[in-house]
Amino acid sequence: MPKFGWLLDAKRCIECRACESACKQWNNLDTGVQMRRVRTFETGTFPQVRTKALSLACNHCDDPACISVCPVKALSRVEATGAVVQDHAACIGCQQCVRVCPYSAPVYDTKTRKVFKCTMCVDRTAEGLLPACATLCPTGALKYLPWEEILASGASESTENFPSSATKPRIRFVGELWS
Repeated sequence: MPKFGWLLDAKRCIECRACESACKQWNNLDTGVQMRRVRTFETGTFPQVRTKALSLACNHCDDPACISVCPVKALSRVEATGAVVQDHAACIGCQQCVRVCPYSAPVYDTKTRKVFKCTMCVDRTAEGLLPACATLCPTGALKYLPWEEILASGASESTENFPSSATKPRIRFVGELWS
């Protein structure tokens, strides 16, 4: 089974937040807990102001810092797909993973005192389905594809407002974000 990753075409993102809603609904998340978030960014000066959106979640990095800092080993990798998953029962809510992630992917829930993060919907993908977020994207801006296919596409490793990192995130970007 190939490893997978995210391909994001920000020009296609219409900021509808269907990906956020699908994630929240599939994972039965409480209010305030978001494992996938659409973030908007502005550039330019009036009257040439542009706004773009990025749909972001855990990037299931090749060298995830979150796994190495978890004191109770609540985070691990599914080798078959490359997904970084979490054992909620083991999580003690120390937030070490939150502090070390360069993408702010893990989210601390004050109600449960646990950390939540995208699991790449391993329960869905094990059944041959796409992750919930990629399923409901109406414009195809967010795609879940075999990692080798994404790398072969020539998509960019980074984009404005997305920090580069030694963690080797499994996300690539189509085209220039601000053009």
